[in-house]
Amino acid sequence: MLLTNGGGTHESERAKKLSEELEVDITDSMIVQSHSPFEDLHDLKDKTVLVLGGIGDNCRRVAEQYGFTRVITAADLFTAYPTIWPFANIFTDYYKSSNPRPLPTPITPDNPTSSLKIDAVFVYNDPRDWGLDITLILDCMLSHRGHLGTLSPLNGKTDLPNRGYQQDGQPPLYFSNPDLWWAAEFALNRLGQGGFREALEGVWRETTGGATLTKTVIGKPHQPTYEYAEKKLNKLRQSNFGSKSKDVLQRVYMVGDNPASDIAGAVGYRSPFGSQWYSALLRTGVYQGEKLDRSNTPTTIVEDVYDAVKWAAKHSEWDEI
Repeated sequence: MLLTNGGGTHESERAKKLSEELEVDITDSMIVQSHSPFEDLHDLKDKTVLVLGGIGDNCRRVAEQYGFTRVITAADLFTAYPTIWPFANIFTDYYKSSNPRPLPTPITPDNPTSSLKIDAVFVYNDPRDWGLDITLILDCMLSHRGHLGTLSPLNGKTDLPNRGYQQDGQPPLYFSNPDLWWAAEFALNRLGQGGFREALEGVWRETTGGATLTKTVIGKPHQPTYEYAEKKLNKLRQSNFGSKSKDVLQRVYMVGDNPASDIAGAVGYRSPFGSQWYSALLRTGVYQGEKLDRSNTPTTIVEDVYDAVKWAAKHSEWDEI
C-alpha cells in the first residue's frame, strides 16, 4: 500500500504512472493519496462544493470521479467575476486554460438568499494562486450560510462562541495535506499545503481579531487518514488472499522519509482494527539527521526503501529477501 500526502490526480492515474516508472503492476486499490478519504464524504456528494488547489481542473475531475456532482473551482469564479480578486489578472491565461465552467447560480449580493451557495470547501492539493484561494475561503467562512457576496451578521458578536465567527451555517472547510515542507527537486525543502494553511490562518486571525478557524485537516499524520488506509489495506488483503485472510492484520509497517508526517502518524495511530504499527524512517528525503522527539521517533532508521523492506521482513520473521 502506497500512502502519500501527494495528490492532484486520481488514484488510477497515479497507479498507471507508477506502474510504468517502476515496471511493477500497481492498481489504484494500492494507493491512498492525501485527498482519498474525501471519497467517503457521501453526504456532500450532491451538494455544491468549492474545490481548490492543483493544476488546471485536475482536482475537479478527481472530485467528480469520487462521486461529487456539483463541483466549482477558483477558475470558474474568477472567469465569471474577474474582480473577485483583482490581482489575479496575471493568471488570466492560466484560468482560461483550466476549463472553467459557468456557475450554477450567480453571485447576487443584493439578493443574498438567491446568491451562489457553497456547501463545503475542499483544498485537494497545493494551491497555485494563494491570494485568490485565501480570498475565496475567507469569503465563504465570513458569509451568511455560505452565500458568496454576503457577510454574516453574527461576525464579531462577543456574546457568541468564537465571537460569532463560523456560527452562521458557513460551509465546512477541509484540508487534505498538513505538510509544511516537502522534498522537491530544489536543494532545500519547499513549502507545502501546510504553509498555505498557516498563511490563511494568519490572515484569518488578523481579520477576526483572533477567532479560531474551524477546519478539518486530514493526510499524514492524522488518525482518519491512517484509519482509511488500514481499512483499504484490509480490503486489499481480502481481495488478494480471499478466505485465507479472515483475521485482520496483526502488523503494519510504515516506511517514510518525513518524521513529522510518516513517522508521527504511525507512532500516534491507534488502530480500531487491533493491528500493531511499526515505522522505518528513511534517510533519502526530508529527514536529514535532525533530532527527533517522542512523537516522531521511529522503530528504526534505515538508508532506503530496500533496507526498510529487509528490516520489516526480518522483524516479521520472514525469510531474508
